[in-house]
Amino acid sequence: MKFAIITLACLASLASASELRLPLPGLIRTLHPHLENEMINTNAPFVRVVGGNDAGYGDAPYQIAMIRSGSFICGGSLIGSQTVLTAAHCVHGYENNPSVFNVRYGTNDRTRGPTVAVKKVNRHPQYDSYTIDYDVATFVLSEPFTPSANAAVIPLATSVPADGSSLILTGWGRLSSGGTLPTKLQKATELKVVPKTTCAQAWSSVNSITNRMLCAHSKKQSACNGDSGGPLIQDNVQVGVVSWGSSSCLHATYPNVYANVANLRSWIQANS
Repeated sequence: MKFAIITLACLASLASASELRLPLPGLIRTLHPHLENEMINTNAPFVRVVGGNDAGYGDAPYQIAMIRSGSFICGGSLIGSQTVLTAAHCVHGYENNPSVFNVRYGTNDRTRGPTVAVKKVNRHPQYDSYTIDYDVATFVLSEPFTPSANAAVIPLATSVPADGSSLILTGWGRLSSGGTLPTKLQKATELKVVPKTTCAQAWSSVNSITNRMLCAHSKKQSACNGDSGGPLIQDNVQVGVVSWGSSSCLHATYPNVYANVANLRSWIQANS
C-alpha cells in the first residue's frame, strides 16, 4: 500500500483529471517520483468517506472559503476585522498577486454569500514546501467584513492543547480521497490531539514533525483536499490550521497534521 504526504488544498473545478490530482510537496516528489502522476485508487480499502456532518448556522462563523481566480481552493478563518488566517501552501506562488483571491464569508454554502477582495498576502518567510513547515499565511482584506451571527472573529490559542483532548474541524473539503466536494460546510467533532512523539513515530519514514506542527486523529473523521487552511478549534479558540496528511485523508493510524497556532501566534499577529 502506497502513502504520500499531501497538502490538503483542492481546486473546485472538475474539468480535467490533472485538476483532481493531489498536490505533493517537494520532499515526496523527490523520494517517490512515481507518485507525481499517480491517481488515487478510490476502490482501495483505506478510502472512506470523511465522516463529518452539515454544520449549523452559526456553528463556525469564523470559517471562510478562499476563492482563487474564480475557483474554490482552500479554507481559512476570520481572525480580525480585515484579516484571514490560512495555510502557506494555499498561497504559495501567489504572494505578490493578491488580486486573484477573494474571500467568501458569513455562509455555510461555499457557492453563495458575500465576498471581499484581498489587498495583501503574507506568507510565512520560513515556509518550506518540502517539509511543509511554517505552513501559515494571512490575508489582509480590502475592507472589513460585516459581522453577523454567522460571521465573527475567532481568537488564537496561546498554548498547545493537551494530548488526547477533543477538537472541532470545519471545511468544504472532499468527502473522501478523490471524492466530491460538498456545497454545505462540514463539521467533524471526534478528532483528538495526538502526542507529538506518537505522531513523529508514525511519520518517521516520510517527514519530520516540528514544533510548528500539531497532530490530530480520528478513525471516523478526517480533513481532506479542500480543507487546507481551515481552522482546527478547541473551546472556541483556534489551535490549528489544516496542513497535510496521508493521501487517503482518513487513515487508521496516520494522523493529519496542522500548523500549530500557539507556536506561530507571534508571526500571525505581526502580520494581521
